[in-house]
Amino acid sequence: MHPARSIAIVLLALAIGWASGLSQTSQTVTVTVNQSLYLDCSAAVAINYTVTQTDIEGPQPFTIGTWGCNVDSLTNFELSANMTMTSTADIVNASADDFSATCTSASGGGSPSCGPGGTFGPITLGSGGNTAGTPGADFSGNVRLNVSDWDVRAIPPSRSVSGVINYSVTDSTP
Repeated sequence: MHPARSIAIVLLALAIGWASGLSQTSQTVTVTVNQSLYLDCSAAVAINYTVTQTDIEGPQPFTIGTWGCNVDSLTNFELSANMTMTSTADIVNASADDFSATCTSASGGGSPSCGPGGTFGPITLGSGGNTAGTPGADFSGNVRLNVSDWDVRAIPPSRSVSGVINYSVTDSTP
């Protein structure tokens, strides 16, 4: 036997031995999405508005402030809002029905579009789709008020109405 051949056979045998002694293992990967929908309405700052004589004499409803929300979503979604009255402090006939919202802007990922707006109860403000890979979908609009049926007692001092607008996102995927 030629010495080069015997070295090649020995190397081949060692290589086969190493291959047959190779260990194998596996690794499990689990990815959890805590929320398929993420809602940030930090742009919707508190509205503190004083009604003026011009407001009372002018067309109803009139704009008292703005709202804004960003939605990050892995599914189709709808953005809605509702209002809860927390105080009416001697203003008779004041209710959440006196407040309404319009959606004036929808931009960003997921091809968002404004909803019809309307009276809080809840109302759909916008909708869109998967925003993955983008900064999300941005929505904004106006909060409006109609005081035509209000009856305010004992002025002065001033009286006020307080409420909380609650924004929510729901998955609209069938």
